[in-house]
Amino acid sequence: MVGCEPRLPVVEMTVIVVMAGLVLAYSLIARRLTLANVTAPMLSVIAGAAVFSVADISVETAAVHLIAEITLVLILFHDASTVRLAALRHDPGIALRLLLIGFPLALIATFFATRALLPTIGVAGAWLVAAAITPTDAGLGAPTVLNPVVPTRVRRALNVESGLNDGLATPIVLLALAALAAEEDVAEPSFLKVGLVPVGLALLCAVVVGLTAAWLLDRSRIHHLSGGRGRAVVILVLPVFLFGLAEIIGANAFIAAFVGGLVFGAASTTLIQRPETSELLEIASDLLGFLVWFFAGGILLAVIDAGPTWQMVVVGVLGLTVLRIVPVFLALLGTGFKWPTVTFLGWFGPRGLATIVFGLLSYEELGADSPVMGSVAGVIAFTVLISVFAHGVSASPLSKAYGAWARRTRAPIESEPSVEPTVSRGRVGL
Repeated sequence: MVGCEPRLPVVEMTVIVVMAGLVLAYSLIARRLTLANVTAPMLSVIAGAAVFSVADISVETAAVHLIAEITLVLILFHDASTVRLAALRHDPGIALRLLLIGFPLALIATFFATRALLPTIGVAGAWLVAAAITPTDAGLGAPTVLNPVVPTRVRRALNVESGLNDGLATPIVLLALAALAAEEDVAEPSFLKVGLVPVGLALLCAVVVGLTAAWLLDRSRIHHLSGGRGRAVVILVLPVFLFGLAEIIGANAFIAAFVGGLVFGAASTTLIQRPETSELLEIASDLLGFLVWFFAGGILLAVIDAGPTWQMVVVGVLGLTVLRIVPVFLALLGTGFKWPTVTFLGWFGPRGLATIVFGLLSYEELGADSPVMGSVAGVIAFTVLISVFAHGVSASPLSKAYGAWARRTRAPIESEPSVEPTVSRGRVGL
């Protein structure tokens, strides 16, 4: 009888049912779970580890990698387009210091720590680890960034930093992967082939598409040629269009999405006057985010099965603490911020979706049999796992405590006016 045979294997249908059930259950009680400091990533990682432990599926499958790539494209475009660079000029100091001083210092420090603790992965492997675990996650930081008790200026800095540093890390991740792949093939990598041409094409593609799309969207709104839903669909489809176009012309899709988001967000008046237009893109990113966190449980399980080492855990812990807090302290020297603010900014650098996707891309490029893959996956898995639970549990109470301190002391520099940050809640709580 037609329609009786399942379209997908039972195992894959089971994964779909589990994920859909998880989203349904969490969405129905998300507010109560958030008040209890239980986040969507926590539950998704646990569910993923449970399903991957009994199901015959692997994080190395092509479908997993495609979902990961599209998710990263949507996240890069969304975060870059909603940073609102035009508004950043009113208070650029903290965010620029974190991006131009703090991020490079953290990246370099993490590279040397990784080289010291995991010498067998080589220089390229250490750069891959450093670039993968240094970027912060705007979604995981949402309970902090959206908490009104925290001074707006501090929340804005965290939002801008997390919205842009994953885009800064992406070229380093891709170059490190290309170098590692070339080493394993015993071939000398060509920098022109590895980075220059794809990046150049990506920049050209991003600028042209971003400016054109912004102009068309604004004209469509001004002349009443489209409604709110139609414009929301445009913004949802735009990063997918950039992704496909970049693949066709041989450009780097991730850089095209990130720069395209920056250009589009800066050029479009629609996003400024109608910020709700990007809500559909946020929802799509959130739904895919559930899947990626689910896959993170599979990565963690694979790491545990392979036999983790204490060095992996130490690199992850250092990356979330000393290698984050010290660069933030150095970046903020001379700003006049008090130590509670510097510590708060330093601690709330959670690692999330971008780090997981970088791990999945590493699986795709290098394969599970790569001599460095075990260590790379181990560091990524433990960094994200620790961050999900440590930052998820501490976000609300520490934000309240810091906000109470700011009000009590009337910290003048922290309380200077700034632009209210915008960030999707869905990657943490609905």
